[in-house]
Amino acid sequence: MKIIIIGAGQVGGTLAENLVGERNEITLIDTNSDTLRELQDKMDLQVVVGNGAHPDILKQAGAEDAELVIAVTSDDPTNMIACQICY
Repeated sequence: MKIIIIGAGQVGGTLAENLVGERNEITLIDTNSDTLRELQDKMDLQVVVGNGAHPDILKQAGAEDAELVIAVTSDDPTNMIACQICY
């Protein structure tokens, strides 16, 4: 399953870790490139640096054909906008 996770904090990182173990294709979006690099070094996943509520970033992450988008940033408006754009 192709899954996009927006937010690479504790919740997003833990979600990615659990879902990668189930042989899903995970793409993680966050504004913090250092955190993304650390997670990418630990797990087999794709990363995109940027604001997950921006249509170009979502397109770069492959949101057009994603089966699931999970927005778990610490900013509720970003989460809501990202989900609305993907919908």
